[in-house]
Amino acid sequence: MKIRAKRNGKAGINAKNYLTVGPGDYPCGDNLYLIVAPSGGRRWLFRYQRKGIKDSMGLGSAKAITFGDAKKKALDHRRTLANGGDPKEVRDEARRAEACPLFGPYATAWRETYEKSLTHKSSRNKLKHQIDLHCKPLHKMRMDEITTDHIIKLVLDPIRHKAETTRDVRQRLQKIFKIAIGDGLRKDNPADYETRIEPKMGKAPKRGQLRGHHKAMSYQDVPAFMHKLSTIADQSARAIEITVLTVARTHEIQNMRWSQLNLDHGQWDIIGAGVETAVPGEMEGGTGTKNNNNKRTPSQRQALAILRETYEKRINEFVFPGRDLDGPISNNTMLKALKEISGDPTLTVHGLRGTFRTWRRKRPTSRKRLSSTACTTSPVTRQRRPISMAKPYGNGASCCRPGPTSRPSRPLSSTPRTRRPDDLGPSAARTTSRIVFFIDCSVATSPGMLANQSE
Repeated sequence: MKIRAKRNGKAGINAKNYLTVGPGDYPCGDNLYLIVAPSGGRRWLFRYQRKGIKDSMGLGSAKAITFGDAKKKALDHRRTLANGGDPKEVRDEARRAEACPLFGPYATAWRETYEKSLTHKSSRNKLKHQIDLHCKPLHKMRMDEITTDHIIKLVLDPIRHKAETTRDVRQRLQKIFKIAIGDGLRKDNPADYETRIEPKMGKAPKRGQLRGHHKAMSYQDVPAFMHKLSTIADQSARAIEITVLTVARTHEIQNMRWSQLNLDHGQWDIIGAGVETAVPGEMEGGTGTKNNNNKRTPSQRQALAILRETYEKRINEFVFPGRDLDGPISNNTMLKALKEISGDPTLTVHGLRGTFRTWRRKRPTSRKRLSSTACTTSPVTRQRRPISMAKPYGNGASCCRPGPTSRPSRPLSSTPRTRRPDDLGPSAARTTSRIVFFIDCSVATSPGMLANQSE
């Protein structure tokens, strides 16, 4: 085969002859050279000049890398030089990244495995929020180059005012680096609290001093509060009323849909698994229940009156739609309304459940089981003897919403019932145990809150 020679007398290299030319240095264009040793060894060499300094870097054996691939690598290196970079540094960084993974992919892989052991959606959402948001400054750093100073400055200091969040994120990081040590990626743990974090950041406050229980309203103040709510023509007030009357969780009220309600039979059914709609970082979220069990809440007449009135003005699938009409009402909207109406800036919506429990503790111990049934859910397949209705302690005006005095209902049947998990249809209304609680208002007692019941 005849090889075409260049002006300098050397053969022109192409895809057909680069494996057959004799010893020498052959320019191939784009700063690429083919180096052929007298022994027959062939390699590609990229020669360049950066900041007035000549340098070169090998691209591999010509027997392993084709002429076309070598040209592509040379072109990429020329683009790196044009952008002000150093091809060698880019190559070395790629090699280090290949040998030691970045924190982002490594932590994400750990999260996807670890979250399978978490039962609640809220826990999985919280974990994802911590890794994807709070630890984001570490995502592009290699596992072996992250130091304690990086963790403190980039991750912990920005959230230091949130002591509980800071502690949770630090514990996640400590676990991730502990696994990295086991995988041979590191020899130390930069997130270790006793030896690394505490000496620099100081001792963290105890958990009990951070938040404690949600601030609850005094149960003696509930009648006046409900009367005031009834005079306010606002969606937030209606949502808080339903929260008090059903003793439901805030996210259940937010995600209440008309498809879950049976206004004819007075039932509110929630499928435990629900749909993952929670915003990352939310403590609770989604359309299901906290413990993933199906939940049925019988609705008393006051709650039904509010829901039927709201149904006439419905806009979309949400009972309480948000401002943009694309989602449910915000929990902050409910919280703001509660603080403004009550005049107490320390109250929380979730604390209304605590109000109910406080009332229960002030009453005879026979109501303890009633309180437990009202505030929790249980699998619909569990056999359970319905609890007889408690009798009121006197007569008086309704303490939750203005209206006539209610008579105590007849006791419930004590026959245990077993139901299929998917039996949540209208026929179940005849077998639903309806338990009504009475709030003691010092002078008079009358129907106030309706219990949540799961079957």
